[in-house]
Parts: sequence; structure tokens; C-alpha cells
Amino acid sequence: MSKKSKEKSSSKSIITVQAMCDVCKKVDAFQIPVKELLPHIGGLYQVSTIHHCKDNKEMVMNIILDRNFTVRQATVSPFVAEREVGQWTPEKVDDIKFLVKQIKGADQLIEAVLSYKTVIVAGTNKTFVKRVVRTLELFSPSRYPQTEEWTDKLITDKKIIGTLPTLASNYKKAVIVDLEKKKILNGKPSLYCQQFLESLVTLEPEGMAYAAQMKIGMLVDFAKMLIELSKEPKIGTRALELVEMDVSPDALELIKEMVKGFDPTALKIIKEDWL
Repeated sequence: MSKKSKEKSSSKSIITVQAMCDVCKKVDAFQIPVKELLPHIGGLYQVSTIHHCKDNKEMVMNIILDRNFTVRQATVSPFVAEREVGQWTPEKVDDIKFLVKQIKGADQLIEAVLSYKTVIVAGTNKTFVKRVVRTLELFSPSRYPQTEEWTDKLITDKKIIGTLPTLASNYKKAVIVDLEKKKILNGKPSLYCQQFLESLVTLEPEGMAYAAQMKIGMLVDFAKMLIELSKEPKIGTRALELVEMDVSPDALELIKEMVKGFDPTALKIIKEDWL
């Protein structure tokens, strides 16, 4: 390659992308390596990055670009472990014991909620269903959990949904807990979540709330770190090595699932070396 060609190639290796947050309406400019762009549907490209929203809250911004690197779409997802104090009342927290006692394999539900997967709580006892939904909501890594305690209609814009067993089968890719049959479908067992729950239920409500918040915050911080490290061109796939130094293998499996739920592009970089 000639010197001129190299200079031309180098000038296109970094692009400046301006995108507006649909929450705070702030326009941010990002310097993005072209190699960081991942293939998207219809010949488009996708990139994800951390955006500081209003009150300096960190969000994941997903940006879709066309072949000319023009922004077609930009959306943000909350990625904040901090929760309102009211979420952690003694009554709500004490229901974690109820969840573990009533649902065998509750670790699969906690894994799904932490990983930002859709979870369907199905049952005919509306009070029971709502109670389980509210308990699962405690483990959401989002500041604004997207829950529907009870509905008899099909909805697609929530993450934790309480509904009738007859409607649950409509959610094909969701993790479903059927309270009538006492079965969990599409769940992924997590030894970390199992041990997490076992340790929580030995504590009094106040200690349980504090420990749960600290643990969830730690998991979110590591997932966020993995996302940011994977997007650094000089690190890429080696991001996993840096994070696995500090956490157990079981925790790392959960953290990778959390990364996949919030920013699938980061996990693709880690696994397939797109950089």
C-alpha cells in the first residue's frame, strides 16, 4: 500500500458520530473506530457506547448507522444499579424468603432479571403473581424497572410481566415461571444466583436489603467495565481476561449474560474479535 493510500485509510479509521439521547435530548459526539462498527440488519452498522444522561446517570446508547456513517437511530437503555430507597422496604425484601421457598429454581429467575431478559410470571392467583413480580423487580439492574404486575393482554414493552398461564406461551423467547405447574421454562441455572439467594435469606430484612444492593451494584459495575474495555481497540477480546482476574468463574458467567442483555455487540467483540 502506498503512503498516500495509507494516509487515506488512516483518515477513515476514526469517525465522529453525533447522536441525540431520546431521554435527556442531549446531543453527544463520539469518536468511534470504524473497526468497532458491527454488522446490522439491512447493510447498516451498529455501535454501543456509554452516554451520561441527565443527573450524570450512565446509560448504554445504541447507535445505528448507514453505509455513509449517518445516524439512522439512537436509543438508550438504563444501566444503573442505584434504586429508589422505597424499593427496599422490609416487607418487600422479606419476600425474597417467600420467593426462594415457593419457587424451586428461583436462581434461574434472578439470573434472567439481572441479565435484562423478559420474565413472565404466570398464574391464576393474581395476588400471588403480583407478589412474585414485585420481588423479582428488586433484582432489576435498572433504576426504572419495566414491570407489569398483572395483565390479561399481550404486551411487549415490559421486562417482568404477571399474567395468566394461557397467555404465557405467547412470549416465545421469555423465561417463564408457571406457578400452577411449578415449572420454569427457558431458564438458565446460575450457581452464583443460587448461592446469592441462599446467603440473603439468612439475613434480617435490613441486612438483606443492604447486601442485595451492594451485590447487584458490584455485578453491574463489572458488566459495565467489560463493555467499556471490549470497545477499546487496543483491548477488545482481552477484556475478558482483565475482568476474570477479579471475579469467580460463576460470577463471570452471570456478568457475561448481563453484558449480552444490555449490549450484545460487546459480547460479540469478546467472542469473535471484531476489532
